[in-house]
Amino acid sequence: MCLKQTVLTASLLTPLMLVGPWTSAEEKHEHDQDKGHRQHGSHVHGIAALNLALEGREVQIELDSPAANIVGFEHAPSSEADHAALDKAVAMLEDGDRLFKFNDNAGCRMETAKVASELLDEEHEGHAEEKTGEHAHEAKERHDHEDHEGEGEGEGETHSEIEATYHFECNAPGKLTQLTIELFEAFPGMEKLKVQYVIESEQGAAELTATDHTVKF
Repeated sequence: MCLKQTVLTASLLTPLMLVGPWTSAEEKHEHDQDKGHRQHGSHVHGIAALNLALEGREVQIELDSPAANIVGFEHAPSSEADHAALDKAVAMLEDGDRLFKFNDNAGCRMETAKVASELLDEEHEGHAEEKTGEHAHEAKERHDHEDHEGEGEGEGETHSEIEATYHFECNAPGKLTQLTIELFEAFPGMEKLKVQYVIESEQGAAELTATDHTVKF
């Protein structure tokens, strides 16, 4: 499956308006664009963040993870193996009903899923440049040069994120009591997930691992 077909958009849904000291996905995106690379202090391999909000019958989920947790690398994709890993990761991330399992009697089903990452943007640009021959070669040389510069300076180390947003509809939102998250099974590089949620007027937080991956509301 072509990544161009699986990536729904390069931008997130409207950020969650949640109560609490959270930075919205839009604010983080603008901050990252200013810096050129995503190198915020919360970028720790193995750890990801998830925000969840229920309003009425709608559940919105935002996942923000270092790319290394999802695909095993954070450099611009340069090989068939890299592109294949991204294809597989995006397909798995888009399968929200598999990754997020609400208690059955709440009747929640995924309506939409969107995945965004600077790695996906660069891959798309790379495929477009391949059609021009020499441009593709020049782009590869530029990426190789940037990678070598990053190896020589700690400040040049590449940090890339993968973000995904999901919209679920629940037939009986009043019966929503828990969510089991299967990210650890899908992505072995994921070691810890920091969850914050707002269920109507109730707020809470949890820290999940592969052996304890259910949030109870």
